[in-house]
Amino acid sequence: MFLTYLTLISGISLSIIAAGYSIIGLAALFAGATSAIIAMGGALEVAKLVMASWLYNNWHSPLLPKSIKYYLTSAVVILIFITSVGIFGFLSKAHLDQVVPESNNKLQVEILDEQIEQRQKTIERSQKQLTRMDDLIETQSEESSWFSSSSQKAIAERNNQREERLLLEKTIEESLNKINELTDKKAGIKTEQLKLEADLGPIKYVAEFIYGDEAENHFDKAVRIIIIILIFVFDPVAVLMLISANISLKERRMNQKEPENANDQVAEILAKQKKVWKKEREYEQFMNSLTEEEKANLSPDEIKLKLSQIHTWREEYDDDKYKNNV
Repeated sequence: MFLTYLTLISGISLSIIAAGYSIIGLAALFAGATSAIIAMGGALEVAKLVMASWLYNNWHSPLLPKSIKYYLTSAVVILIFITSVGIFGFLSKAHLDQVVPESNNKLQVEILDEQIEQRQKTIERSQKQLTRMDDLIETQSEESSWFSSSSQKAIAERNNQREERLLLEKTIEESLNKINELTDKKAGIKTEQLKLEADLGPIKYVAEFIYGDEAENHFDKAVRIIIIILIFVFDPVAVLMLISANISLKERRMNQKEPENANDQVAEILAKQKKVWKKEREYEQFMNSLTEEEKANLSPDEIKLKLSQIHTWREEYDDDKYKNNV
């Protein structure tokens, strides 16, 4: 009996969990009518379990038309399919919620790499400009050994370049600081990415088990296969466990009735045995009442016929006596 109740409780618990997942999944599919989907899904889940139990207990009822029987059976199968679709939606959404941050992190890392590359190019341009300015001054300084006016030009050129140099040096410094800032931000995102990849590790192992070396391009397909396997053993098992509990309960009720039927059968057997004993006594009394001459003149068939008549008369007499007493 404990196993029966355990099966019943397990089936109901599994059905409640499956119903919850299904309702959440259906609500995600039809986000515009969440309240209506929750009400409809809950009512259909309860109706499915009630129909499954009722069909089992009334399957052989002569009052149940075949059309209704087959329609309700089809309805239960369709409701199991709808529940499975809802569970598929729920688990798919859970997987996407896990995968989307990883995709966002990859996109952010790419953006940061582009920004760092742009800053590096800015630094290179500024350094090239400073190099050209230095080359110009160096050229004028070399010419100053031959012409005094060239030396004055070099000094004047350096003074003219002062503001531009300060601006270029400031640009380089700002770019370096920005690169350091972007690199730190990129390191934080990569750390988070490693954590997400660790969470996705089991999925990767499953994908490698199914697709081998091409697993990296088939993570989503591997997840879909796992989800399909789960939905095939989720709600159907819940319904079958509920039916199994009904079978056990019905068997228990039948076992409780068997002792009463057994007592009736024993009483009937004893009554028949008493009649046999009574007939044997009557046969002995009849044979004792005959003389040797009568016994010699009677054949076995005549004896049986006379005994049969006596038994019939006595049974009729007993029935009339019973009716009169009643």
